[in-house]
Amino acid sequence: MFKKTSNKRLQRGQGMTEYIIIVGVIAIAAIGAFGYFGSTVESQIGGMAKELAGGDATNARIQAEQQADQAINKGQGVNDLKNYVQGNN
Repeated sequence: MFKKTSNKRLQRGQGMTEYIIIVGVIAIAAIGAFGYFGSTVESQIGGMAKELAGGDATNARIQAEQQADQAINKGQGVNDLKNYVQGNN
């Protein structure tokens, strides 16, 4: 009559679905964090690359510090519907 499906197979598919959901949530969080601190991270990576090449990355470090300060100040501000458009500069 009815073919019995394997219970192991259903559990394996469920585990894969849960794994995909978790990876998706982590990816979205990483994209958000990189969007928030992206310019700081780019400056730091650029500075590290310059230092590894034997150059002086003082300007890149200063720029990274300034961008980090800007991100902190922006994060400490009040974000509501009154200044929603202004906060996206």
